[in-house]
Amino acid sequence: MSRIKRLDTVIANKIAAGEVIEKIGNVVKELVENSIDAEATKIDIELLESGLKSITVIDNGIGMDETDALLAFERHATSKIFKINDLFRINSLGFRGEALPSIASISNVKLVTSDGSSSISVEYEDGKFISKNTVPGNIGTKITVTKLFYTTPARFKYLKSPQYELAVITSMINKFALAYPEISFRLTNDQKLIFVSNGSNNIVDIIANIYSKEVAKKMISFSNESRDYKISGYTTNPIINRSNRNYINIFVNKRHIIDTKIVRAINECYEQLIPKNRYPIAVIYIECDPSIIDVNIHPRKQEIKFSEYNKLLELIKMSIEEKVQKASIYQTPKSDSFKQEKMIFSEEPKETYQPKHEDVKEIKISKLEEEPKQIIPDIYYIGQYTGTYLIYQNENGLFLLDQHAAAERIRYERYIERMATNQISQNLLVPLKLVLSNDLMIQLNDYLDQLNEFGIKSEMIDNELIINQIPNWFPKGYELVYTEEVVMKLVNEKTLTNKIIIDDLAKLLACKHSLKANHYITESEADQLVKDLRTCIRPYTCPHGRPIIVNISIEQIERLFNRVM
Repeated sequence: MSRIKRLDTVIANKIAAGEVIEKIGNVVKELVENSIDAEATKIDIELLESGLKSITVIDNGIGMDETDALLAFERHATSKIFKINDLFRINSLGFRGEALPSIASISNVKLVTSDGSSSISVEYEDGKFISKNTVPGNIGTKITVTKLFYTTPARFKYLKSPQYELAVITSMINKFALAYPEISFRLTNDQKLIFVSNGSNNIVDIIANIYSKEVAKKMISFSNESRDYKISGYTTNPIINRSNRNYINIFVNKRHIIDTKIVRAINECYEQLIPKNRYPIAVIYIECDPSIIDVNIHPRKQEIKFSEYNKLLELIKMSIEEKVQKASIYQTPKSDSFKQEKMIFSEEPKETYQPKHEDVKEIKISKLEEEPKQIIPDIYYIGQYTGTYLIYQNENGLFLLDQHAAAERIRYERYIERMATNQISQNLLVPLKLVLSNDLMIQLNDYLDQLNEFGIKSEMIDNELIINQIPNWFPKGYELVYTEEVVMKLVNEKTLTNKIIIDDLAKLLACKHSLKANHYITESEADQLVKDLRTCIRPYTCPHGRPIIVNISIEQIERLFNRVM
């Protein structure tokens, strides 16, 4: 008896749907791409309950006749590929109808389309044909998807909150608008306008809609070309930067891709102009002959294989670096930067060091276990080596102290103590303004209460987070930087109640804003650093486990000079 059987068409389509349709955003993406390939100049995306209840995509594209409308629901039916060589010269985003069978197999799909000579309505549910009717309609196509995932309940496990799903879709439409500025996009959810572009082919206007007018005003244009590639786009003045590399948008022949090497090449153009682990907001367009790239190396075509890849990276760096390095940058000199650091180190508890163990107070930090406090012995400052290592001595030998690692430990334990307890907020006389992209603002909706519990009280107005209160432990001059770090950590990790996340955030903040290496300090500042370090429970290692203090005994030194018999 044969064990291998041909699967039923409905079952086969459901399996295919599992490969193509994992989230609500996948449905929106496939439908919008079909509209773009249909030469639409206006595309409306209407969602109900972030798409879970209903997804409707309306375009004014070329539409379909009755034959094409029915074939669009057949597997492996396409209007774009006819011979094997076509696979190596793909210019379209997809092939009209390729995803419809998969979508229809796990939902109810109603298609109304007109090519100008006739109009037809076709309906499928759970992969089965329901009806077709002749109806009046304008040129173009309207597709409505309902009952998504109702017959595949396992998919519901992987859906996140409605706000998160909406944020994913918004980010996707943002990228479509940047890739096709000549097309008007309009996104609504529950009849509320989320995003709109006017199709005027003005990229700066779209950047303003997504990231704010303030960002758009600081954009720097660039363009260049080589034998194989032509590049153009916009990137921000160095004074505008973000903590997330997702603000760098890469398009190849109008297809959005993810490429870490291109991101790195763009970021290297800002070397010494923006802090480490900060990124510009950028939009880069790469045009080339489709035959020199391979768009089929990734299931969702999010990655591309390039010919002459290194030459492309060189072209990008050469084009952007020249523009960025010449940009007018006004920055306030921080001549008293260490004075500010010292003030932070000297925050409570302030105490005078006493050599006796019983006289030293212990700081209770909820994140750290109850454990005996480690004591730094009496040491006396000698000097500093390479602006990084502080040198001390006592009767037992020399002590080298890594000033950055020490500063990290001090800050880390202070942050843990404050972050793990109820936050005391301070009102701001002048509210702070944090500009975020519209998709991040949507995600943040779900976490405003947690942000408030953390001590940051705010309100959202358009693309701006207006901060009215902040935790009183935020150091002066770093309020906005710290707020952005908390917001990004909150959105990416989804919660701040987890001790591990609090620990990660404390490490991140402690590392980014501590006294750095190659910074020369005075004797009094070196003594203060040791005094602050003595208040720590674990003063011998930084939060990442690296040593803070190294002791070289007198015996070891004498052995180096052959003085030990």
